[in-house]
Amino acid sequence: MLGKCLIPDGEAASDPSWTVLGRGAFNSRKMLGSLRQFTNKLRMTNSVPIGATTEVSAALCGANEQRALLILQNNSTATSPDSAPTFFFGFGTQPAVGYDLALPPGVGIVMDVRCPSDAIYVAFGPFSNGGGSTKIQGVCKEGGITDALGDTSNISDTGAINELVTLLKQALNLA
Repeated sequence: MLGKCLIPDGEAASDPSWTVLGRGAFNSRKMLGSLRQFTNKLRMTNSVPIGATTEVSAALCGANEQRALLILQNNSTATSPDSAPTFFFGFGTQPAVGYDLALPPGVGIVMDVRCPSDAIYVAFGPFSNGGGSTKIQGVCKEGGITDALGDTSNISDTGAINELVTLLKQALNLA
């Protein structure tokens, strides 16, 4: 039986006193002087602005199997009596207004645990621009991984989680 174990985050995960493994299971990062190096393999690979001229029939971003981070934001504004649109996002298909992922003005979302790899589409919900004060703006940003096996942001999708379980079993003498 593998008991509950809280794995520390940040520098504490590299502290040799945290683990009893002599070869350093969680403290194997390279040393840079007296500090351990943290290598983040996640790179922001694409940033697509969303505006009034955005073509809603074309994908904002194409399908991307290496996507490990997705940020969607609606930064639209309007002053009374006008209203800013809600953005509707579709994954792999054009969104249906009122049914797909909706981001009202001033709202954003970050997807970084299980990130969709489909193409991303946007549609604008109803809005009014009678006085000309509505400003449609937002962004779709994606991050990709450069090393799927070494990138801990993608640990659940790689063999790294199995390696972690094996090391925990060794540390707890569980065969």
